[in-house]
Parts: sequence; structure tokens; C-alpha cells
Amino acid sequence: MSNTPIPPKIKNQLLVKSGGRCQFRGCNQSLYKDLITKRDFNKSYIAHIVGDKSTGPRGDVIQSPILANALSNLMLLCDGCHRRIDSENGIHFSVSELMAMKKEHEDRIENVTAIAPNMYSHILTYKANVGMFTPEMSYQTVSQFLYPTYYPAMADTIDLSLSNSIQRDRDTAFWTTEVANLEAQFDRKLFQNYAKGEIKHLSVFAFAPIPLLVKLGTLINDIYTCQINQKVRNPDTWNLDDDTTAVKYTIIGPEKKHKTVALNISLSATITNDRITQVLGEECDVFTITIDNPFNDYLKSKKHLEDFSIAIRQLFNQIKAKYDAQTPIHIFPAMPIAKAVELGRVWMPKADMPLYLYDQNTANGGFTKAIEIVNS
Repeated sequence: MSNTPIPPKIKNQLLVKSGGRCQFRGCNQSLYKDLITKRDFNKSYIAHIVGDKSTGPRGDVIQSPILANALSNLMLLCDGCHRRIDSENGIHFSVSELMAMKKEHEDRIENVTAIAPNMYSHILTYKANVGMFTPEMSYQTVSQFLYPTYYPAMADTIDLSLSNSIQRDRDTAFWTTEVANLEAQFDRKLFQNYAKGEIKHLSVFAFAPIPLLVKLGTLINDIYTCQINQKVRNPDTWNLDDDTTAVKYTIIGPEKKHKTVALNISLSATITNDRITQVLGEECDVFTITIDNPFNDYLKSKKHLEDFSIAIRQLFNQIKAKYDAQTPIHIFPAMPIAKAVELGRVWMPKADMPLYLYDQNTANGGFTKAIEIVNS
């Protein structure tokens, strides 16, 4: 326990830098309000990293007197964490561990409080069963990925998901039910509030079968200012980085012209054209957009997403110039989450050809048509 009086100026600086929260990693408890009674009062403790006495927790004969009142050597803690770091004379936590906790916490507070007041964003979440997997997507799991560019407009998400669905994507009824729910939830929770001017920016977190993600994108369209987030496996994050390295998209057109048109999107995996003609027949014009060595975790930067948006828009225009406007494009996708949403966003409901979206499911023997998106 500290025996050194801390000057008021140093105390105030520590309170500001900590944001009034416990600096022990993983705690972050607010220290000005009782959790039970909700009454305001100061329940913080100021702890020394290097003990203020050489015989105290992590004490040092030389450093203890020098750092006794140093801001760099003080942590703001709750009662429990204060007792935790000093128990058994501090043998369980080293100086370097506590210094790292203090820095992480104060850097986070600095990043959050440095965000411009107009950079708030509403979190939009949507999830649906993928095979036997049901994704987890709560406010707690995704809100951290807004910082430091945005901060949450409210302490909850705008969730468009169908709760507790027992249907699976191998079932025909799954698609009808999910689309109906998605459209209804979007209109009720998003469109009406946007029309009132209550929503300025969206941060989109979605995890669902690709056809549903494209459908979501068509609802968002380019009317909403938004950031589409991508689940990256390595490193484990929802944030795309700022790498400006370009990805080359290769467009392969058909050799002949038939009445049936398909789009092969081979980005996260390779789809061979014979898998498409097995469904649509041999008299089918297949356009392909792909990259060198497709794999499922290649999308990592914002530039990759922006470049795809341009490439798919140009490809839609190219196809539209060759075929009747009411000819549907049969889309066979192997693509990242964010690009599926972006594909839907760039599709223009009044000008582009209808989209027939297919889903690959081994339980159904391959690709089957899941959703039709038609011109409005």
C-alpha cells in the first residue's frame, strides 16, 4: 500500500490520462460510480508500479525514492486490482507488465478522446446461419473495431438478424425467410430512421451466406455513407488496413454469345466453368472476374475493396452493353464478405440487369439458385 502523498496536480493528470477507469488490463471499470447503487463517488486507488519504498511491492533501493511522485510510475486502479498487483508483496506482476498495461490503457484513452465530434457511426450488424455455424456478432465483439477512426453513435447495434433461426442454408425455405426478414428489419430499423436524419454513417459488420450479403448490399446501396468491415483471420480483426498495394483483377469474357449470361466470381476460391454449365447448360456465356491465386483471406486492405468496387461496376456496364437489359446475370460467387456487400451496393436497381444469386452447398450437390434480385 502506498505511503507517499501524491500532489493534487499529479493526481489530476493521472485521472485525465486514465479516463477515470481502472488501468489493469481487462478491467476498465469506471471509478466514479458505484456499480450497485449508481451513486457518484471516488472509488479509485493510486498504485505505484515501482514501490514507493524499497521494501514494498516491486521496490528498488535507487528507483523507489526517485519515482515516488512520478506520473509515469502511477496507475489508477479499482480496489480489487490494487490488491491483486500488491498481494504477496507484488511477486505476481513485474514492473514491465504493469508499465505495458498503463501504456495500453492511456494510448486507448488518447485515441478515443482524439476522435472528432462528428465521427460517430451507427453499428449495423447482420448474421445468418452458415451451414451448421451460427456466428456471434454482439456490440461487445464488434464495437472495438470502430476506433480510432469512428466511435459508436449508441451503445448498441442496429441488428437486422433473424433471431434464433433453426433453418439452415441447405433448406429452400431458409432463403425466403431470411430475405423477407432482412427487408422488413431494414425498413423498420434503418430506412425510417435514416429518412428522419438520425443516421449519418454506418459501420457494417455482416456474416452470412454470400447471396444474403449481396442482398444486404442492395438495400444499403450507395445512398448511405458507410464502412464495410471484413472478418480477417490472420491477424484476427474486422479492420482493413491502409496498405496501398494493388490487386490485379483479371476479366475473362465468353467466346460466343448465348441468351444465358453467368458471372463467375473466383476471388476467395476458384470456380471452374463446368460447375456453372452443369447448372445452366452448355449454351451459357460465362464472364469471369478473378485474381492470381485466389484464397479465402486475401482481402486485407481498404484499397482492395475500393478497386473491386470499380472493377465490378465496369464489368456490369460491359455485360449490360452486350445483352438485353432484362436478361438476368446468374452469379456464382466465391468472394470475401465485404466484397459481397459491396457488389450489392454498386448494383443500380433502376438501370442494371437482374441478379440471380447461387449458393454452393455440398448438402445440395453443388450450386443452387438462392435469391433473385430484380429491377425496381
